[in-house]
Amino acid sequence: MTATESEVFGNGTGNFGLEGNLVSQASAGVNPAATGADNVLAVYSLPAGSFDQAGRVIEISASGGYAANGNTKTVKIIVGAASAVVGSTIGSGGTTIASSGAVATNGAGWSLEASVVKYGAAGSNTQQGIHSAAQNGSAVAALITPASLTLNEALPILIAVTGDAATTATDIALNFFAVNAQN
Repeated sequence: MTATESEVFGNGTGNFGLEGNLVSQASAGVNPAATGADNVLAVYSLPAGSFDQAGRVIEISASGGYAANGNTKTVKIIVGAASAVVGSTIGSGGTTIASSGAVATNGAGWSLEASVVKYGAAGSNTQQGIHSAAQNGSAVAALITPASLTLNEALPILIAVTGDAATTATDIALNFFAVNAQN
């Protein structure tokens, strides 16, 4: 099968494009390497040409935990940064498409989900970043307004999860990161 093929849903006539996992990273807990900045916890480089036609979608999810204290913590999904290396501060130029918000959540889990959707003609560098879920412990966080993106579709696109621990680097841990594609 090629990525342009589709399947029929059940015994009906509705067709759907192929979809699947591009990357999945699990760990016992990746902490920011420093405090007071958006430090990369996980990164995936979406290959050039992946957004070759309208309707292509990537869904990004990340989850982990917060230390048992009242320190301020922020987790984000950022796309299109100039650089993203695990253990380093995120490079310039990226767009935050999902955020936990600055929270003092004490000893609970966190989860973020967002999508990047291609619209417009091939090669037009037109996408929307859509924040679909943010949760800190039992509290559902506010969503970020959808962002119009102009990511260069002819180049690899960096997708990063960052953690900004204001006080102690071990206040944030990333346990899972995944990027799924839909045709």
